[in-house]
Amino acid sequence: MRCWQLLESATLGRLAIEGRDGHPDMFPVNYLVHNGNVFIRSAPGTKLRSIAKHPAVAFEIDGETTNYHWSVVMHATAHRLDVDADIEASGVLELISASPTSKENFIRLTPETVTGRRFPKRERPGRARGPLPESTLIEGRPGHDLKPEPIPHFAPLRED
Repeated sequence: MRCWQLLESATLGRLAIEGRDGHPDMFPVNYLVHNGNVFIRSAPGTKLRSIAKHPAVAFEIDGETTNYHWSVVMHATAHRLDVDADIEASGVLELISASPTSKENFIRLTPETVTGRRFPKRERPGRARGPLPESTLIEGRPGHDLKPEPIPHFAPLRED
């Protein structure tokens, strides 16, 4: 799968921002992808204060298939949306947050880089699992010798 397909297939990610003490802070967020950007809802507070001063953020999702674990990381610029037409056009008004807190602020993440990795699942002690199928072999190397494999990234088509 391609990075954008993976981003479009999920609804829960992690937003990394600069925290009050200068250390990274991480928040689970529901999100949606529209027109080559990621949109999230937020309550007033830490996230909004941070992106106003430090708009450079990271966003990550991960998952697994039958044979692989995967991760997609986006480095982006975060911007609070304040124009009604932009908010409505993004579709973020339809985004439902899993958090019970009211989230009436809207943030657009404009990607600078998007990278992805996938790597074969490995047998864990105490967990019954058969051998990796031949489809996980690359250049004749067994699955446990593989380094994470890049997931190709192609920019999404934007509606202009």
